[in-house]
Amino acid sequence: MIEMVVCDLDGTLLDQENRVSKENREALKQAATQGMEICLASGRMQLELDKVSEELDLAVHGVSQNGSFVQTKNGEQLHQSTFSTEVALDLFDQTQESGLFTIVCFEDVLWTPDKHPYFEVVQERMFVPILVMTNIREHLKKKPPSKFSFLGEMDHCIRLKKALDRYFSEHIQTFISDKDCLDVVPSGVSKGNGLFVLTQHLGIQPDKVMCFGDAFNDISMFQRFPTYSYAMVHADEAVQNAANDTISSVAEAVKGVLNS
Repeated sequence: MIEMVVCDLDGTLLDQENRVSKENREALKQAATQGMEICLASGRMQLELDKVSEELDLAVHGVSQNGSFVQTKNGEQLHQSTFSTEVALDLFDQTQESGLFTIVCFEDVLWTPDKHPYFEVVQERMFVPILVMTNIREHLKKKPPSKFSFLGEMDHCIRLKKALDRYFSEHIQTFISDKDCLDVVPSGVSKGNGLFVLTQHLGIQPDKVMCFGDAFNDISMFQRFPTYSYAMVHADEAVQNAANDTISSVAEAVKGVLNS
């Protein structure tokens, strides 16, 4: 029997208006009623996961910022990861000429060094405000971030990803997490690792977990929890190949399990 359902947000649980469809909402509520734990796993902050939890009207576990933070549905924090001050400052300095829109992410706030032309495009799809902080570098000396996001043309994101992977080697993890987004987190951080921490805490075995995603940052979940891993039909071929199956909606698979 499935004991936990884990959903990525953008492109998976959320629709193009960043809402949860009635079908997906009802399927997750039915799963919860039958005793299954519900978890949201996203590159977004926990504050944003909380807003989706409110829309679902369910208490849910959270793996946020690609696994930088892990929180139970009761609000207990099980894990957090941040960059070292040295790596954070170097990463900030090395990316200032990238031309991409930069977001520096902390546990509960998003900062950007300037109001980039792409600012409004990104802000529209966020559930929390992005704050312009012109002296971010000085703040990084006192408060290390948990994630950097770079947004813009995909070829620019890929080019930056390759450069950062070469330069920082073992100090970072990089993921293409959306059609226009490169996420950078501390080494060892991933949705799969974060979800493993949560399932260990709850005593849930990997073959009792059903997980859904559509992007490269979801592959680690599929690898850690392969038995009931589902990639969305619109996902990149490499993402689909990493999952056990493809699906058109979260509700389709969840209802299939509930009715079996």
